[in-house]
Amino acid sequence: MLDNTETNKPTRPDVPRYFRVACHFWSDEKVATWPDSQKLLALYLLTTKHRTLEGYFVLPPQYIAADIGWPLRRVKDMLVKLEGEGFIRFDEKTNLLLIRNALRYQQPDSKNVQKAVIARVRNLPENLELLTDFLALARVHCLRTGLSPYAQGFPALLEREFRPVSNDRQEVARMVV
Repeated sequence: MLDNTETNKPTRPDVPRYFRVACHFWSDEKVATWPDSQKLLALYLLTTKHRTLEGYFVLPPQYIAADIGWPLRRVKDMLVKLEGEGFIRFDEKTNLLLIRNALRYQQPDSKNVQKAVIARVRNLPENLELLTDFLALARVHCLRTGLSPYAQGFPALLEREFRPVSNDRQEVARMVV
């Protein structure tokens, strides 16, 4: 996805986009055991232009293959391995990708950034399982002590915006349709 389609605002080439990548990525006990190709794909996912602050975005494997010059089969195999390691969640049907620790390292620390995150998440393809995981990860990563009040309030904001519809409401909705 491009920036301007996510926020409906034109992108500004003079304003760089950046995401925090922890320098201990390379010395992490789990990452240290990965083959180089797995490390490369993980680092690509952390730094790709398709990524969002919240780490929840659409990324077709074909884009990855084109960007890093790998055959599509290799990309898909590595995505499965990264998912098995707990680094990401990936839905092949919708191409939705969730970087599980994205909010651990960078939280939405202002009202405007939170609004942008909400808008982006609303525009994602429907996947209740990944959305539920995203909400749970926001609670884990944003409620830590020492974070800003905005970051700590983010999980509650997400819950209000994306609260799953109860079974009663689903049943009524089915009857109305």
